[in-house]
Amino acid sequence: MRVFVLTFVRLGPALVYAIGAVFAASMLLLAMYPSRPFAWALYLTMLPVLRLPLMLLSAAGMGAWELLIAFASMAIFGVYLAFHPKRFLRTRFVHAHVALLGLVLANAAASTAEAGRSGASLPAGYIDWSLPLPTALLGTALIVVAALACLFTHAEIIRRIRIRARIDRLLARRVSLH
Repeated sequence: MRVFVLTFVRLGPALVYAIGAVFAASMLLLAMYPSRPFAWALYLTMLPVLRLPLMLLSAAGMGAWELLIAFASMAIFGVYLAFHPKRFLRTRFVHAHVALLGLVLANAAASTAEAGRSGASLPAGYIDWSLPLPTALLGTALIVVAALACLFTHAEIIRRIRIRARIDRLLARRVSLH
């Protein structure tokens, strides 16, 4: 049971990227078939969950196809990382944290929309440090799973540091005895 739960949590960032790929696909479907109810339903279902693709489209100048390919490749890479947890700890660390930060920043940007704002300037004298959770349950679940993946990678890194320190102490004792 523990292995199943840990694997599910390690798959959390890949799930975030897969949801991003579905949202990019929904944008493409909506662009190609604007009169189809399914395209609208998928797009409007995914919109409150993940607004990050809209930010990437405007910030990076990416098209919807490039966005779909990027998210799908990150999701596939995340699945590979989840099933090889011992080999790529640092990469898994970065992968999980990028997913979590992307979710948090996307929800923060979506919750603080202002008219007439140009550029990335902060309001004078006020910074809201609260975590804006998405209104959809799936979005909140994604943030929780991505945060757990980050927490577990931190715990694994700390565990490896402690094991290496213990081995170093044992080797130092062995050398001092000889």
